[in-house]
This record gives sequence, C-alpha cells and structure tokens, in this order.
Amino acid sequence: MKRILIILIAGIAAAFSAAATDETDKTYFHPAASLYIHGDLNSASNLVATGLSVYPEDGKLLRLKELIEKQQQQQQNQDNQDQQNQDQQNQDQQNKDEQKNKDEQKQDQQKQDKKNEQKEDPQPQDPEQQQQQNQEQQAQQNEPPKAEQMSADEAKQLLDAMKQEEKNKRLMLHPVMGSPVKVDKDW
Repeated sequence: MKRILIILIAGIAAAFSAAATDETDKTYFHPAASLYIHGDLNSASNLVATGLSVYPEDGKLLRLKELIEKQQQQQQNQDNQDQQNQDQQNQDQQNKDEQKNKDEQKQDQQKQDKKNEQKEDPQPQDPEQQQQQNQEQQAQQNEPPKAEQMSADEAKQLLDAMKQEEKNKRLMLHPVMGSPVKVDKDW
C-alpha cells in the first residue's frame, strides 16, 4: 500500500512537472528562443527574465539566458570596436584636413612672399622667372578683346563680313544652268 501511494505521488509530481515544463516551454522558452534567433536580444532577455522569476530552476531558460548574455556581450564588443574604428577614421580625416590646411597656408605664404619680392625687386634674378613673366605678359596681350569692348563700327563690319561670306556660299551652291540633256525613255 505504501508503495502504491509513493508511486501515485511520484506520478502526480511527474505530471505536474511535465505540465509545468510544457507551460514554461510554450509561454517563455519558445517565444524567447524565437526572438533570440531573429536577433531581438532585448525582448528575448526580458522574456527569459520573466520566465526565470516564475521558474527559477528551469534548465532551458537558464541556458538560453547564458546564450543571450554571451551574444549581448559580443554585440557590445563589436559596437565598441566599430566606435573605436569610427573615432580613428575621424581622427585620421581631421589630421589630413589639418595637414592640407597647413600646406595651403604655406603655399599662400610662399605666393605672398614672391609677390612681395617682385614688388621690391622689379628685375627678377632668376632667368626662368623672367621668362615666365614675359610669357604671362604675352598671354595677356594676345587675349582677344571681349564682346563688351567691341565698338559699334566694329560690330557692323563683322556683321557685313558675315553677310558677304554667306552670299558667297549660297552662290557656290547654285547649279550652273546650261542646255537641258535629252533623256531617252527606258521603260
């Protein structure tokens, strides 16, 4: 009789345990595992924490909690690395920009110094500088006058020349008229 009672109590306890396990799986473990798989670590962590508050000894929920914490730690490490890489890239870009600005300032200063030297000494000492100045002066002299600088007489002469050129081209396009050529019918 005692044996039957013990077996009966063990069976009831197993049934309750199985029912609790089924409820734990349906309510907490499976939804949390699904959220974990889909990458929603915060929601999965919250659901596992709720499940562990109700069933603190559930092995599946404990294991899932470990996996979630490990994944969150890896994600945090990755975010820290990404942030460090971004900071390093920003620092590199800032250094490049500063170097570029310094180079531009040096070039501007050198140009200003050259201008000041040329003003102080009208005769350049270097033959290459003198040749470069001569080329710049010739380029300025050889520039065609701008349309705004054309006088009315010059504009009229230009239009007349263009009109005469057009007439000459039209005359060249007209065929020379001569006697008609007789064509035999070939049909």
